[in-house]
Amino acid sequence: MDLKELQAIMDLFEKSGLSELTVKRSGEEICLKKAVSGQPVPMFQGAPAAMYQTIPQAPAGVGPAHTAPKPAKDAASTAPGIELIKAPLVGNFYRAPAPDSPPFVEKGDTIKKGQTLCILEAMKLMNEFQAEFECTIVNILVENGKMVEFGTPLFEVRRV
Repeated sequence: MDLKELQAIMDLFEKSGLSELTVKRSGEEICLKKAVSGQPVPMFQGAPAAMYQTIPQAPAGVGPAHTAPKPAKDAASTAPGIELIKAPLVGNFYRAPAPDSPPFVEKGDTIKKGQTLCILEAMKLMNEFQAEFECTIVNILVENGKMVEFGTPLFEVRRV
């Protein structure tokens, strides 16, 4: 399910009289709930595809008077070839499958496509977040156990 489909489902749900909706498709599950008594309710239960952002760089030979656009506010680095892997959902970020287990990845590791990078816990559901391409971990941007928002940069990577 892509972001446009998800947004369309959310819009229809918001306009409906329903207070709860669960959609299951292609191994993904999304549970939407409307707030009760003014309490906000997390909206994501399944993990959509990973989000990546290439950080813009200045063209070769361009001086300070003619610089490239500034990277996005959440871009942690401006090094050429660095990409950000962002959180596809709201949840708690975990670097390892259990507190006493070693982390899935470390800074400097070369990762294969499909290898687990971290776990994002949303609504008591543990979602393994996997690499969509081969890359090297340049930096881990979030501390273990911290809550992340949708779109929060998690890793800086360089494609292999």
